Order: sequence, then structure tokens, then C-alpha cells
Amino acid sequence: MDNLERKLDKGSLYKLDKNLKLTKVDKNYRITNGPAFLDQFNFYHTDSSKRKIYKIKIDKKDNIINKKIFKKFLPEDGSPDGMTLDKHKNLWVAHYAGACVSVFNHKAKLIHKINFPAKNITNCTFGGKNNNELFVTTATKGMSRADLRKFRYSGSLFSVKTNTKGLFQKKFILSDEKKRSLL
Repeated sequence: MDNLERKLDKGSLYKLDKNLKLTKVDKNYRITNGPAFLDQFNFYHTDSSKRKIYKIKIDKKDNIINKKIFKKFLPEDGSPDGMTLDKHKNLWVAHYAGACVSVFNHKAKLIHKINFPAKNITNCTFGGKNNNELFVTTATKGMSRADLRKFRYSGSLFSVKTNTKGLFQKKFILSDEKKRSLL
């Protein structure tokens, strides 16, 4: 998150299709993060600066037909950043400046929390041989010397064995094998 982005609602949410066509789906975001896809038409999406996770439903033409705030975070929670889903469709959320990953059920109820010796938790995803390891990335950006002493593992990659498996996501398959520029 750069200082210029903190207060400007100039960000947009785009969809990239298999033909590498970009379609604007939504606007007025500050810092977009996530997303985590429940299926082809339903997903979670974050505006980290506003500390909100949205649950969004789109139609076949990429129009939003339902958008609601799934979860709003307090300043002391940090900002929701990257996220992933487990096989039960619980949402695992990285907390930037919050030193944890939280797990929420479909009703946004906190069901589990993993604390880390790192302050800025940036993303998480399932992987490993049995898809039951949570890989967690962290950052040191903007941390004071005192924070770096307190959270000495900031900037590290963590692997956490869990008692669940990640939701398998569909692979992104291009319509042909030619490499094309997005711009």
C-alpha cells in the first residue's frame, strides 16, 4: 500500500477471461486484494484500505447482481489482505499490520485465528502434498525498528499444517497458446 493510494477511491476490479480480455466489473476501491472464488459467479474481494471484505455475485455478463459487506475490520485488527478458501468454503484472511490469519465461516463468524511472529501478513494459500498446508507470506514494509525487533520473522514465508484442506481452484486456461500483451 503506497501513501498515494491510501485515500483515493480510484481503483477498479477487473475480470480477465481466457481470451485475455479485461472487463471492468466494479470501481471506487482504494486498494484491491483477495480475491477468493466460491464458484464462477460468487467471490470475496477486499478493499484493504477501507478494511472491508465484500461478497460479490456477478451474472454471466459480468454485471454485479449482489454486493454486500461480508466483514468490516477494526483498526486494531489490521487490514484484510490476501485470502483463500478451505474445502468447507471457510474464508482464511491475512491481516496486514495484524500479525495473524483469521478463519471465518460463511456467516462471517470467526472460527479460528493463527497468530504469527510477523506483523504484516500479506497472503495465504493452501498447498503441499495433501493440500492441507497453509503457506503464508509476510512483509516488512513500513515497519519501525521497534516493530522489526518485536516481529523478527517479518518478511518470512511460513508453512502451517492444518486439519483441513484447501478448496481446489480451477486452472486458468487460455483459449489458445499464443502469448498476447494485456495492454
